[in-house]
Amino acid sequence: MPKKIMNTPGWLALNEDRTAFVYLPDRAEIVREIFDLSIGGLGGYSIAKLLNSRNVPAFGTSGKWDQSTIHNMLTSRATIGEYQKKQTLEGKEYPIGKPVSGYYPPVIDEKTFEAAQIARRNNLSSGRGRKGRFITNLFAGLTRCAYCNSPVKFYRNGPSKSLICENVLEGLNCFRFGWLYHDFERSLFDVLKTFDVLKTPNVSPKLLKLLAHLKESTDKQEENQIYEARVEIAHTLRSLVSIVTIAAAGANPAASEAHALIRRNHPDRFFSVVFSDGSSRIGYPIPVPKVNSPTFNPDELSSSFGLSPRQATLTARLAEGEALIKIANELGMTLSTARWHLREVFRRTNSHSQAELVSLAKRVCRAESFDEGLDSEVN
Repeated sequence: MPKKIMNTPGWLALNEDRTAFVYLPDRAEIVREIFDLSIGGLGGYSIAKLLNSRNVPAFGTSGKWDQSTIHNMLTSRATIGEYQKKQTLEGKEYPIGKPVSGYYPPVIDEKTFEAAQIARRNNLSSGRGRKGRFITNLFAGLTRCAYCNSPVKFYRNGPSKSLICENVLEGLNCFRFGWLYHDFERSLFDVLKTFDVLKTPNVSPKLLKLLAHLKESTDKQEENQIYEARVEIAHTLRSLVSIVTIAAAGANPAASEAHALIRRNHPDRFFSVVFSDGSSRIGYPIPVPKVNSPTFNPDELSSSFGLSPRQATLTARLAEGEALIKIANELGMTLSTARWHLREVFRRTNSHSQAELVSLAKRVCRAESFDEGLDSEVN
């Protein structure tokens, strides 16, 4: 029996006499998961970050996954058993001759390989790339406009994030309303919790567990756990949901001028979710209970304490009861950057905890009441 080459794919090894390949079971499972995540709609950057957050060892010498490694694996036909001889010229590899089918034992089937290529092309054509530290839009590729059937896109304008019809963003004819993203996400999660778990016993309990894990991680401000939960939720949604149709201007919208302002959170907005089993649900915004808490003016805080605009905004939001990790996400900064700003705020205000900082902010903004329960310090 002919000897096999030494340079085997990362999920295979040679037997002792080098006449056959054998699977490395743990690595083969990782390859299958990478293809599964890609088919589910995640890009190379997001897949790499998820694997690193789980401390999954990479196959190479670096020990870390990166976007190019994921790309190379997803496009390698060695995963379906092909071997292509290559030569290196001026630092680049070029194929020599025809590929040899069946040279390696396939780790996935050809149908899975082709599905991953289609998913990758869709990602590139839709302009989806890095999702940020928290996978900002969990519903990319799933949302459509109820009025014109165009894709509904994630749109960021400073700290404001919205879901807006693609035609509206391109100045074409459609109703000029959007839905603030965090409000939409919260409302859709509420609908998902009512999904019939008996019809999808393997998916629905997992999703409910992930939603609970996300809430717990957010409450504790655990950055890695938040990222992993959001990636898993985005992946699971693609197994559970076929399409989400968004009526951002309600059932009977009034005509709007082509270049009118894009308004958000129409009071009659709603959405329809069609699940993979053919069932559907109608969802509405969750009413947010009014809390009698004071409003803190960032300009007053900035002039009183010598804070930068971002530091003053961060201080105001903290004083209004927002979690630091949510503020960081909405201000477009990492949690570590937000913590650095907060330490600077402590230094400039000569305070040592959030409770002490809130007390100072109340005096400056003449707020009459505030929950004194914030007493955590920045580590």
